[in-house]
Amino acid sequence: MYKFEISPRNTERVISKLSTKYTIFDVTKSEEKVTFCCHDKDRKNILKTLKFMGLDKTAYKAVKMTGIFKPFCSVGIVLGLVVSAVLWIVSSFFITDVIVMGDIDFTEQKIYETLKQNNIQNLMFKSSVDIKKLENAIESIDYVSYVSIVIRGNALIINVREQLTNSEIVNSGNFAPLVSVYDGMITSIKLIQGTLAVGVGDIVKVGDILVYPYSTDSNGDTRSVQPLADVVADVYITSSLTVYDQRIEKSYTGNVIKNYQISFLGLPLYSVENEVSYEHYDVESKEVYISDTLLPIKIKYDEYHEYTESYIDTNFAENEQIYAMQTREIALLNVKNYDIIKNESYVVRDFDGYHVIEFTITASKKIA
Repeated sequence: MYKFEISPRNTERVISKLSTKYTIFDVTKSEEKVTFCCHDKDRKNILKTLKFMGLDKTAYKAVKMTGIFKPFCSVGIVLGLVVSAVLWIVSSFFITDVIVMGDIDFTEQKIYETLKQNNIQNLMFKSSVDIKKLENAIESIDYVSYVSIVIRGNALIINVREQLTNSEIVNSGNFAPLVSVYDGMITSIKLIQGTLAVGVGDIVKVGDILVYPYSTDSNGDTRSVQPLADVVADVYITSSLTVYDQRIEKSYTGNVIKNYQISFLGLPLYSVENEVSYEHYDVESKEVYISDTLLPIKIKYDEYHEYTESYIDTNFAENEQIYAMQTREIALLNVKNYDIIKNESYVVRDFDGYHVIEFTITASKKIA
């Protein structure tokens, strides 16, 4: 990796030109100079570009940096990593997270009470956990049928399964009624089995019952059946789009400021906080753990990407049809291949500084 230092003359033009062709990073500015870094593969091309742009050799210089040692160029970082290593060793003896998994609809409160009674908590020694005793304690809770406890890294993982209640066993074979999955007006019904709850021309909402799960024979006897029917309705699919008289367009300059922080168990050990002087910028953040085990030692990176803003007139009156078609495309996302489109229309509502387009598609759909 190479670090470039250039004189501050016309730096906006220089940096913008380089960032469009090459990967440059760690851009910093001062009154005396502007610095940035690049990868080895781009060095020669960047040198040629600087020369082509009229910068003589006295206006810039390139310094070779050994990539593997760059993170350690600061004494503070070295000390932070040393402390992290010590804490990593110490933390390997502790439980830092207790995770309860599985079906705990009825027993959740009892499980956590049992954990408290057995002094299970974060930052306790792994060796102090009697897994067999804890499994027996949780398994003795009513409605718990299975318990498995393991230690993975720094986490104590408890997997619980509950028994089925009597009501669940009894009701598991019942048939549910057939309900509508759309709002619409019914246009045709083909009943296969069950008892109809609606007729052609009825208006239904999502969740309304269409077919009951029973049928009655000629003797008047009723029996439960799986309800089956083809129910088709006219469904109104709507979408809307708001268009402002002016919109803001971003243009990234290629300038980036990077900050980072090393922390352990949420406590900061070392950080680099460069001042963000950009008027407009986007922030990209990511976290990287030093170890791939379940250890809370991590480095958080924050990258600030500078951009400029410009205001552009949308010319709504001239482009109304374009915006209407954009709104139509949004509505079409809810139209399936086998649906039949019967009608399309849209209306425009004008407000102070913006417009709202509402597009409606009437489609013939199966609603059950």
